[in-house]
Amino acid sequence: MSQIFEKNIKALFEKKPELATKLFGLKTHQNFEVIQQGNDPINLNIIDMKNNYPVYKTQPLQEIQEKQKRFKSYERYPVLFFYGLGNGIFIKLLFANPAHKKVYVFEPNLEIIYIAMHIVDLSDEIINEKLEIMLPEELTYAKAVDIISHKDVQLFAKTFELHIYSEYYEKFYPRSIIEINKLLIRAIKQTVINFGNDTIDTLIGIEHHINNLPVMLTNPHFSQLQNKKISDVAIIVSTGPSLAKQLPLLKKIAPYATLISVDASLPILAKHNIKPDFVTSLERVEATAKFFKNTPKKFQKDIIMLHASLQHKEVLKNSHGIKILPMRPFRYTKYFTMHKYGYLGIGMSAANMAYELAFLMGYKTIVLIGQDLAYGEDGKSHSSGHVFGVNNVKQKETDIFVTKYGGKGQIRSTKTWNMFRNFFERDIELAKQKEVTTINATEGGARIHGALEMPFSEVIEKYIDITKPKKSIKLRNLSENTVNKLLLKAHDKIKKMIEYGQKTQSKIEKVFLQVAKECENLEKLKNENKLEEINYDKLIKLSNKIDKIKDIIETKKLSIMFGETIQSYLVNKELDLAKIMVRPSNTEIEKKAKLIDWIMNHKEWLFMLAGSINAQIIVVKRASKNLEKELKKRNLPFEPIK
Repeated sequence: MSQIFEKNIKALFEKKPELATKLFGLKTHQNFEVIQQGNDPINLNIIDMKNNYPVYKTQPLQEIQEKQKRFKSYERYPVLFFYGLGNGIFIKLLFANPAHKKVYVFEPNLEIIYIAMHIVDLSDEIINEKLEIMLPEELTYAKAVDIISHKDVQLFAKTFELHIYSEYYEKFYPRSIIEINKLLIRAIKQTVINFGNDTIDTLIGIEHHINNLPVMLTNPHFSQLQNKKISDVAIIVSTGPSLAKQLPLLKKIAPYATLISVDASLPILAKHNIKPDFVTSLERVEATAKFFKNTPKKFQKDIIMLHASLQHKEVLKNSHGIKILPMRPFRYTKYFTMHKYGYLGIGMSAANMAYELAFLMGYKTIVLIGQDLAYGEDGKSHSSGHVFGVNNVKQKETDIFVTKYGGKGQIRSTKTWNMFRNFFERDIELAKQKEVTTINATEGGARIHGALEMPFSEVIEKYIDITKPKKSIKLRNLSENTVNKLLLKAHDKIKKMIEYGQKTQSKIEKVFLQVAKECENLEKLKNENKLEEINYDKLIKLSNKIDKIKDIIETKKLSIMFGETIQSYLVNKELDLAKIMVRPSNTEIEKKAKLIDWIMNHKEWLFMLAGSINAQIIVVKRASKNLEKELKKRNLPFEPIK
């Protein structure tokens, strides 16, 4: 074994053991030949013997040098994506530039990776996670989301480009290139959505969460449900058009399987006298209360109602089961460190939340019914009996077409349903790694990749044991003394959030006023054709002050208190700023133009940043009144928030 290969394989065994095992299993390369061209020992070409075609069309070193010149325009890019590794030399040379923090390479030929690992020492880059080499078949949607969500990648999403290493790859792997590109673009779209694109929603969520803290803390805590399955199979009941046909079978097996209903399905199940064990509810809007208003109070009794802590108070008021308020896993909920009350709802729908619940409770078989995520063949959007009607969602020109359940043909869906499907596919893939089988027994709608498709009757026959009734579950509240301590802790946390936010807002506003003044001056000089009078030293000092503000918002303290709101305001602005950041600045003119753009674009950035912190402070102060009311009721000592 060569010394270079030994170092590389050791690094891969530490970071990518599966790939390392595959490479270690190769005795040599059989389908490719390595040829030295000319006298230089590293002028190495790789010939595909099957197709009689070289990876490098001419001289490898010459092509690598030309590629280096072309990549001058990418020298500021922190993240690069390649289809093809070649002999590895060019990829190694990229890391001479410290600006390149991450390079992802998709190489379809295991033997080419094997060859490159013998030519170039990439062990440091692999160990330090600067380089990730993947076989294209490894890239699943879940993995693509993980890549794009990486802290060094996500803010540069708008600069994404998949570079094809050479003509060889373009000629023999066009489909694979297209698939990789599609997966990464899909992941980028989903990741940008995950950032939160509606600040009002974020602020409503924060207000509701703080407003609901007394209800959350005085009810059972979510951690009691973790790994506490009450039967062998969990069935998630959603409200797609196909649900109605499954209800007779569902009623028969209800005593033997765990039924997790989304809130919208609850009134439908009540009409058919099918009592779910759990109900999941996620939305912030008041309209969600209608699902509970339309379900008899008596029917709701003893159902465990899992309400996200950021739901509207009317939803909680009309929910008459056993309430548990897990928190959605946002930074501001984690700030309160009430971990016993748990985190649920990383997805975007009550059905996504139900799937997470089933997984966390320890179910190894999870069945989906009514999960159409598409219009029915008759154009209906929901099941008969839905509170808002079977045509609650109307077809639009912006609708998309996705693969049908069963895989034959296409069916009409919406962008929102498609987002729900994205979360399902990611969660199903991650659950599969924990040996969880997910069965889509919807028998209609859109295909959910990763889930087995099986008729509901067959699922019942194969997986439901009707000799084994499901168990009951008992929940308890924390002691009054513990609840009192948690209520006071929450109040103290709110005070600290407001105080820190006000101090930070003041610092940002100070820099904003300086930047705004300088932007006015730059506009004036531009209009008067006096650009030579621009004081670049002053701009550099301002840029440094902006960097100090960026240092503050990147701290854990600010991120956990205000990160969600800031993110909602700034994500698109940050993505645009990333385009300026990666622009070349090799000449004095380029440097100056880039500096001016950087300062000008940060005027709005600073204004929005200060505004977002201020908006959250206002909302938090308003919401804290309900908590203070509870503290007064309990005669607990506290200093009111002003």
